[in-house]
Amino acid sequence: MKEWLKKYRALSFEDRTIFNTKFSVIFNMIMAYGKILLGFFFGFFFFIAGMVNMCLGMSKLECYWGIRRTARRSFRYRNRFIGITIIIAGAGYAIYMTRLLLSSAEIMKYNEILAIMIAFVSFVELAIAIKGLFSAAGRGHYYRNIKLTNMCSALTAMVLTMIALLSFASDTDNRLLCGISGVCVGAIIVLLGVYVLYAPKISVVDKEHNIYKCSDLSKEETINIKLTNSKFYADFYYQASIKDGLVDGHIIKGKNPVFSWNIWLVILICILSEILIFPYAVGAIVYYFKNSTLIEKLDAKMLELGYEKVVDNND
Repeated sequence: MKEWLKKYRALSFEDRTIFNTKFSVIFNMIMAYGKILLGFFFGFFFFIAGMVNMCLGMSKLECYWGIRRTARRSFRYRNRFIGITIIIAGAGYAIYMTRLLLSSAEIMKYNEILAIMIAFVSFVELAIAIKGLFSAAGRGHYYRNIKLTNMCSALTAMVLTMIALLSFASDTDNRLLCGISGVCVGAIIVLLGVYVLYAPKISVVDKEHNIYKCSDLSKEETINIKLTNSKFYADFYYQASIKDGLVDGHIIKGKNPVFSWNIWLVILICILSEILIFPYAVGAIVYYFKNSTLIEKLDAKMLELGYEKVVDNND
């Protein structure tokens, strides 16, 4: 067991994500078929719940196939499929939770120990999902989409946590609160699906689409181009290797310059973080959209340097 854990921890982020995704897809599909089967006996809403699990499982499976380049499908097709399945999952979950608003459906009662266990697992799942989103930054759309799908599952788990905790902590009828929370989470999942659809158009980090043709084979073997210059936010670079006349690389995110400031200034910022976090976050959003055309900027720079864009029809 220890040897297995050691090998697992030694895996790269990409390999670990692929490994986890296999089991996650299997779990989603088992839950999906189980709920769909229950739908034939206990009503339409179980069927919808099963479809939510199936959509999330199919989304992860398409990401896995995209990473493995299974089947000759374009990146545009795969990304559209993933976004649409997440949107369907979010809409389905919202419909599923409306049963608490439109019917007299009873909320399952949980004892204190089980509710606390569900809460613990849900918070761990949410923490892992958030960490996964940060870790997936700059590693390509498929890895990010897997982590976004995990976030969708974590959000539904948080609603289950609220239902479980309220079922033993409160004697009042909480169907309205739980139903509204579920519908809101469904709407958030739909928005995440919409983001997946449009992310390739606004993404500042795109690992799959930055290949150029080099006519001069005598040029250096590697290339590193700085694309932004900010004193407050991490800059973006294009790093690539040159082999057989092809420049193959991706845009990466550098270190945040804040951590290179004077240590006393960093401590002061940490002390004032509650005041500064909101304007810094707003600035980060502006910075993100300001650089939404970073790939076009890279194309122009590469053209000036004598490199021609190569379009891969399979991405």
